[in-house]
Amino acid sequence: MKSLFSACIIAVTFLISCKTPDLKEPEYRDIRNARLIEAGLLQSTAGVDLVYYNPNNYSVNVTQARGDVYIDNKYIGRFELAEKVSVQKNAEFVLPALLKVDNVSVIKNQSDIYNHKEVLLRIEGMAVLSKSGFSKELPFKYEKMESVDKLRSLISR
Repeated sequence: MKSLFSACIIAVTFLISCKTPDLKEPEYRDIRNARLIEAGLLQSTAGVDLVYYNPNNYSVNVTQARGDVYIDNKYIGRFELAEKVSVQKNAEFVLPALLKVDNVSVIKNQSDIYNHKEVLLRIEGMAVLSKSGFSKELPFKYEKMESVDKLRSLISR
């Protein structure tokens, strides 16, 4: 009975010591290296590097990420993480993402988007973070006004 009690105490102590501290949401910095990978009639695939800053005092791995992309609250497409990323503490990191663009939605809303100087870029999704064998799925949401000229220049490269 004493050994069972001791084992339970050790297990509880171990689990409490492994408790993940409160995560601060990464800070969005920039979009870089937009490139067309595959053009299709209904859907195109683009690659893009999303630059973030990790404000946390510990490093993690981003093993999965996926979500939806909206411009001025109009659905543009879905993204997913292209490869696993190691994120260092208090440092910038790059998420290589694949964006599957819904061409019908883009064509339908093209005139509304290009008639503005700025548009609201919104990204909503989930990311799976792992550290020391433990994983946690976290939702994230990003919204920012972006210059149409900047988005246009990313596309034209």
